Amino acid sequence: MKRSLPLRHFSPWLLALSIAPVLAAESESLVGEPSSLPSPEAAAATPSPFELGHKLTVQGGYGPENSQPGNDDKGFYGLRYEPSLSWRSSEPQWPKWQAFGRAWLNYNSSSQASTGLQDETSQQIEYFSAELREFYVRRNLLGDDPRFSLSLGRQRYADHFGIWWDDSLESLRLNFDDTFTRGFVAVGQQLHSYNSDIKALDDSERDIAYAMGEYALRWSGEHWAGVRLLLEQDHSGQDADDPSDFDGVRAGLFFQGEALSGSPLFSDYHLELVALDGDVELASGDEQDRSGWAVLGEIGKRFHDLPWTPRLALHGGITDKPDDANDGFYLNAIQSDRVANPDTYSSGLVSSFIGVDLRNLAYYGIALETQPQPRHHLDLRLSDLYLRDADGAVPISLGEPAEQSGSRSLGQTLDLNYYWEMFPVALQDKHVQVNALFTASYFRAGDAIGNLDNDSQLSFGVVLRY
Repeated sequence: MKRSLPLRHFSPWLLALSIAPVLAAESESLVGEPSSLPSPEAAAATPSPFELGHKLTVQGGYGPENSQPGNDDKGFYGLRYEPSLSWRSSEPQWPKWQAFGRAWLNYNSSSQASTGLQDETSQQIEYFSAELREFYVRRNLLGDDPRFSLSLGRQRYADHFGIWWDDSLESLRLNFDDTFTRGFVAVGQQLHSYNSDIKALDDSERDIAYAMGEYALRWSGEHWAGVRLLLEQDHSGQDADDPSDFDGVRAGLFFQGEALSGSPLFSDYHLELVALDGDVELASGDEQDRSGWAVLGEIGKRFHDLPWTPRLALHGGITDKPDDANDGFYLNAIQSDRVANPDTYSSGLVSSFIGVDLRNLAYYGIALETQPQPRHHLDLRLSDLYLRDADGAVPISLGEPAEQSGSRSLGQTLDLNYYWEMFPVALQDKHVQVNALFTASYFRAGDAIGNLDNDSQLSFGVVLRY
């Protein structure tokens, strides 16, 4: 039995609520007003140290149960209320202390996948559930330097493709943010589910310690390049319900550029190169080496002079060809295949309908994004999926076991998305924002899975923020 790391003994109730960074400007007194009695205007402009946020999501649709091809079609719907509370200390120029807390109150008719309007992926629990998603304390101005901050608690981690981190994690994080460089280092472990219906973590997620970090450099204009590192140690011991424990490292490079004007061929790009290496301890006690890699990216060109300002993009990805079920690249418990776009909506690497485990997979496709009117988006995305090893594991979730035919073609996915965002309205010194997303998805089954038919899914989502 491996020894548990000290981090496991942190008590979650010691972690105070905390806040996302908010800058406060010092109010100036009007000329002629006594310094001890600020003017009514200045007093009204003084921000409160507390801020309560609200987010309400309504979503639904019709498609195969649990969004798994092969299952019977059924309707589904869900409601989520997401309150958040933030606090900052009273320093006028820059708060030294901040705190933030965020919770979920959910009701789902089934365990269907969420729409692309959600800020993160999570297990959709049938009927009612409540969950505490974030609670952390942050200390800014470390060494009186505004570039450094230190935070402790359950914090949100995310990257563009989700293949590094896309979950909330109890952790200690040191953050660095400058004009031309940014990065962080963190150590953490999921200690509890904090969900009213899930009393404990799944066996495959328990007792896994993480050390992670990122460093990015803005080397020219809006061009960024960086490195990421993720160390993982599964110290749960031998367990029949957790048949393989991975201890190892994931390391990689990323390159990205947004809103570029210097190149006539592309206006944005994002490239990820990831390698994995470590050891797997099986439930039998045997150990074997595990290694793998993945390369994925997207490159796009926005035509601002054409009607609807279309953006044409090419996307694709490929992994290594694994030797067996315990070899090759894969996504761990805090990772996902979600492409996060905070400006509009999120989607999967290949489709909002078909989720993939990034292993034994190759895919490529094309996307067309348009803006028929300001704050309206009409987008089309087409992808073609293949197995790297025709006899290897199938990287998509199915309603019934796959009957593989020896072909490599998994099939094609087609997504049509319509997204609308309301112009924010001020109400009692706060913004009211409403967004809506409608998605029609189609999956044309390939020859690799002989028992799988074509399938489709319709979904919608409406989000109100205040």
